[in-house]
Amino acid sequence: MAEPPIADNSLPESVRHVDNCHDADREPEAREAFRVTRQTCEDLYRKYASLFDFAPIGYIVVDREDMIHELNLSAAISLNAPRAKLTGHCFTDFIHQDDLAGFDRKKKKCRKNLETPKFELKMKRTDGTLFDAQLQMQSISSRRTDASQYSIALVDISEHVQLSSSFTLLQDCLEVAIQAKSMQALLDAFVQVIKSYLKCDAVGIRIRDDFGNIPYQSYDGFSQAFLLSERQMNSNPDQCLCMDVVKGRSVPDGSFCTTRGSVYFNAAPSVSAASTDKRTTPVKHRCNASGYESLALVPIRIDTAIRGVIHVVDRRPNVFSLRVVENLENVAQRLGLALQRFQLEQKLCESVDTLNALSSHLLSVQEDEQRRIAMELHDGCGQDLNVLKLRLKFIRDRCPADRGDLIGAVDDLMTDTGKIINDIRMIAHNLNPATLEALGLTVAIRQTITEFSAYTAIPVDTDIDLLDRIRDPKHQICLFRIFQEALLNVYKHARATRIWVTVRSDEKRLRIELRDNGTGFDVSKQSTRTGDPKGMGLSTLALRCRMIAARLSINSRPGKGTRLTITLPLPDE
Repeated sequence: MAEPPIADNSLPESVRHVDNCHDADREPEAREAFRVTRQTCEDLYRKYASLFDFAPIGYIVVDREDMIHELNLSAAISLNAPRAKLTGHCFTDFIHQDDLAGFDRKKKKCRKNLETPKFELKMKRTDGTLFDAQLQMQSISSRRTDASQYSIALVDISEHVQLSSSFTLLQDCLEVAIQAKSMQALLDAFVQVIKSYLKCDAVGIRIRDDFGNIPYQSYDGFSQAFLLSERQMNSNPDQCLCMDVVKGRSVPDGSFCTTRGSVYFNAAPSVSAASTDKRTTPVKHRCNASGYESLALVPIRIDTAIRGVIHVVDRRPNVFSLRVVENLENVAQRLGLALQRFQLEQKLCESVDTLNALSSHLLSVQEDEQRRIAMELHDGCGQDLNVLKLRLKFIRDRCPADRGDLIGAVDDLMTDTGKIINDIRMIAHNLNPATLEALGLTVAIRQTITEFSAYTAIPVDTDIDLLDRIRDPKHQICLFRIFQEALLNVYKHARATRIWVTVRSDEKRLRIELRDNGTGFDVSKQSTRTGDPKGMGLSTLALRCRMIAARLSINSRPGKGTRLTITLPLPDE
C-alpha cells in the first residue's frame, strides 16, 4: 500500500522551496521529473525523520536567542514534556542557573571558532527535577537567512554521574574510616561526607546508648529547636520513627521500605497518605513543621544488631530515590564496620590497661617480696654467717701451733664462709638496691655496671648523663631493673666481648642506648618464641617500659650485635 503524500507544511523548508520554484509553466517532462524528485525527497525525509525522532540521543535546534525550533523524541523525553510544548520555548530555561554562564561561553566559542564543544552541566525538567546532561553544540546556518542556529546533542548522564558519585562516596567513606583517630571524629567525618554527597539540608547520626535512647552523636544542618524536640522523644520512644528503624519494627507503608530495613519518604502528602497509624503522627508533624519534605532513615548495623540510624532530610520533595537510599545503606554498612573496629579497639585498650595494671601490681608485689627477702638474707643469714666466721676465727686462734693441717682446714672454712657472705650480700643488693635509695639512680646504675663488668670480665664503655630529674621511686626502680635485665641478657645470650652504654637527656625526654657486639638475633622471629628465656627477658623489659610510659626499640641482626633503645618522657621541672 502506497504511503500518503506528505503535507507541504510538514516538509522541511528546503523541499518546500524547491516545490514553489516549479509551480509555474512546467513542461510535461520537467513536471514528471519533478514528481519523481519530490517522491524521492519525501522518502528520504521519512527515513531520516524517523532516525532523527527515535535516535537514542536527544537533538535540539535553537536560534541565537536560544529559542527551540526543532527537537526529537529523546530530547522531549529528557525534558519531560511534549515536543509541541517545548517548541518555541527558551532552551536556557532548562539549564540550572549555576551553569548558565558556562553555556553562554560555550555557545560564543562555538560561533566564533566553528568548534563543536562537548561539556557537562546540570539541567532541569519541566517538573523541576534536576538531571545531569552532556551537551555537544554545533553552529549551523540557513541559506535563506543570515540568522545562525545551533544544533545541540543532549545525553542524560545522570546514571553515569550517580554511579561515579556512588563510587566516590564509598571511597571517601573508606578513607575516613582508615584515617579517623576517634569514634567522634569518625562520626563527624561521615556526616560531612554524606551531606556533601546528597547536597541535602541536614544529616544526623544517632547511636543507641546503654539506656535504649538514640541521641544524635553527630549532626549538621538541624536547628536547635528540632534537636530539642527529638531529645524529648526519648521519654516516649514508641512515637519516634527512628526508634522503629533501630528496633527493626514494621513501619506504616511497606512501599517506602527497603529490604535492608531503611525507610524513606519524599513528600509530605505521601507521608500523610501512606499511613493511618497514629503512632507516627508526631514524627510527621515534627519533620513537616520544620519544613522537611524528604526524609530517609538508614539503620547502622554492627554484626547483625542495629545500633543506630543515619537520618537525612531535605526541604525539597523527591530528593531521596531508592538508589540514593541503597547507596546510604552501603555507607551505613561501612560505618558499622568502622564503629565495630573502634569498639574492639576500645575493648582491647581496656584489656591492655587491665593487664598493665595487673602486671604493675605483680611487679610491685615482687619488689616488696624481694625487699623482704633481701632484709631476711641480710639480717638473718648474713648475721648468722658473720657469727659463724667469728667462731671459726676463735677456733683457729686456739689451735695448737703444731697442728698445721687443722689450721689450714679452718682457714679454708673461713674463706668459704666469707665468699658465701659476699654472695649473699650481692644477692641482697640485687634484690633491694640500697645504693638506689641512699645515693640516687645515677650512682646506682654506674655501680651496677661496674659490678657487672668486674663479675663477667666484659668491658663496658659508659657515657651517662645525670638522671636526677627522674624522682618517682617507681620510675627509678623500673629503670634500675631495666639496666639489670638488659645487662643480664647480654651476659646470658649475646656472647659479647664489649658493651656500650649511653644515656642522654634533653628538656623533654631521656634516651638510653645499650649496644653490644654479640651474636645478635632475628627480632621478627624472637617475638614468636614465647618459651625462649631471651624472649621472656625482652617481654619483661617491654612490660617495665610500659609501666613508665617509655618506648622500647630493639635493632638486631644475626652476627651484627644488638642495639636496645629506650626513650622516656621526662617530667617538667
